[in-house]
Formats: sequence, C-alpha cells, structure tokens
Amino acid sequence: MPVYDTFAKRKQRAENAGKPVVYRHDELPEAFREQVAQILKETLPLERCWTWIHNTLAREMGVPSLVKGMSPQHHWHAEICFKFLHDDDDIDQILSLIEMSFRIIELDQKYREGAIDELNHRFREHSIGYQYQAGQIIQLDSLYLHHEVMEPAITLLHDAGFQGALQEFMVAHRHYREQKYKEAITASGNAFESTMKTICDKRGWDYNPNRATASALIRILFDNDLIPSELKNHFDSLRAALENGLPTVRNQAGQGAHGQGATPVDVPDYLAAYCLHLAAANIVLLIEAHNAKG
Repeated sequence: MPVYDTFAKRKQRAENAGKPVVYRHDELPEAFREQVAQILKETLPLERCWTWIHNTLAREMGVPSLVKGMSPQHHWHAEICFKFLHDDDDIDQILSLIEMSFRIIELDQKYREGAIDELNHRFREHSIGYQYQAGQIIQLDSLYLHHEVMEPAITLLHDAGFQGALQEFMVAHRHYREQKYKEAITASGNAFESTMKTICDKRGWDYNPNRATASALIRILFDNDLIPSELKNHFDSLRAALENGLPTVRNQAGQGAHGQGATPVDVPDYLAAYCLHLAAANIVLLIEAHNAKG
C-alpha cells in the first residue's frame, strides 16, 4: 500500500525543517513495528514462509520458539513471529527477522519494489538508522553519506556484476554493525581490491590473482588509461591517495593478512566508518570510469 502523506506528517516535517536528523539504533517504536507487520501480512500470506523464518531464526538463536510459552505445536508460526516482532526487546534479532522476511519478499516481482520502498520509508520516518538494500539491513550513520557515497557503491556493484566485491562490501557493513571494526576495515579493503580485479578481468588486463597488491592493481588501471590520460596530472594526486589511503589503513589497523602481534590493536569506530566510506568512494569512481570507457 502506498505511503499516505497525512496532515500530521506534513506538520511534523515543517516543525523539523532545518534540524539535523539524529538516527537511533537502539529502539524500534511500536508504531514502526506495527507498520512493518502490516507490510508483511500483505506480502507474505503463506504459512510455509513463516515456518521457514521462525525455524531458521529460532535455530540460530538456540531456542525452541521465538516467543517463550508459545509452542510451534500449538500456534501458527506466523502468529509467533508477529508476537516476537511486536514484543521482543532484542533489536538485532527483530531486525534479523525483518531482513529474512524481506529476502523472501524480494523474490516476488509483484511486491518487491513497493514493499522495500515502504520499509525504508518507515525507517526514515521514525529516524531509525537502518535501511534494507541488496538483501541486507545495513546501519546508517549519516543519511547524506549513505545516499551520496554508500548507496551508489552498492548499486553499481550489484548492477555491474561485481558480485565478489559486493559480497565483501556487505560483509564489511555487517562487521561494522557488529562492532568488529578490524574485520570491517579488512573487508572494506578486500571489496576495493576485488573491484579492481573484476575490472581487470572484464577488460582482459593481466595481473597475478594470487599476488597482486592494491598498489599493483591501481598501477594496472592507470597504465591502461582507465582514468583519461588527459587528466593524468590531475589524477597523480588521486593515484597517491588510492595507493596510500585505504590499503595503508587496512594493513595498519585491519591487520588483514599480517596478524596484530602480541599487543591487540584497538580500532575506533570512526576509523572503521572512514574505511567504509573511502572504499565506497573508490569503488564508485572506478566502476563509473570503467562504464564510461565502454
């Protein structure tokens, strides 16, 4: 069902005009939960879908039922799932249920686009810092950065067939959300390198798939004029930034392939966020340059 722009919503927008949006990640209001429930009831009417969702999530949580006291032998799986959606306090597990549900919805051409658009609208409407994209719920820290940097990277990776890099980029998102910041940095760097390898593969540019470093891959892309040669002087600084930016941070903080040594490396969240954004910006630049080259 399309989102209806009520008088109350228009009044609230006018009152909030010019104020910064502050996202929350530790609360799902009851109104949001009910709106999601209505989307799911409209788009997932089959009990067998809810049986799979319930049993899969319950197994991963290590419980016999998502709701204590509601046995699957005496209640419909959908009934248990909606009770869980409305009442449970574990935000991450509720988001897991929503994510699993929308992965099924995404397979249905009839409902896919409208349901996902409405879910993301409801997230924004309640200033909840999450969004469903490419089969996963990802955490938002800045709406501007997400729309201008992160979302284009995910879209380009998905549309252009860079599946390996897309998978690594989404893994980086998941690690960041789970506060595994070293792993997030490593996965960000992997996604950046996989993007460059995929471009080389698509264009038949030779490289050693087992030994090529980020710097070596960047040199290959520049040597083959992925960036227009007339802009070479301008992009000399870009080349240095690409070579000394994300790969360096990944090696020093992420400790991707080198180990952290005897002393654990403490990686702050802002550094992991920086790496995610930097990887996204690099990926957008390289894929758009690849697409423009024809």
